[in-house]
Amino acid sequence: MESHSDWLIQRLDEAADSSMKYENRAFFRAMAATALQQSKRIEQAQGEMDGRLWNPNRW
Repeated sequence: MESHSDWLIQRLDEAADSSMKYENRAFFRAMAATALQQSKRIEQAQGEMDGRLWNPNRW
């Protein structure tokens, strides 16, 4: 299943490819990069949360 961020990045890439103005293409590319970084940070935070919750020293 495709995640929301994958869908968003794909749509932003499509918008950048179809855009005629450089400013708009740059904006869409920057938004796609930001969405990718945000997705990575969310994944890292979820992993950290799982690690902290399953720490047997805190049981």
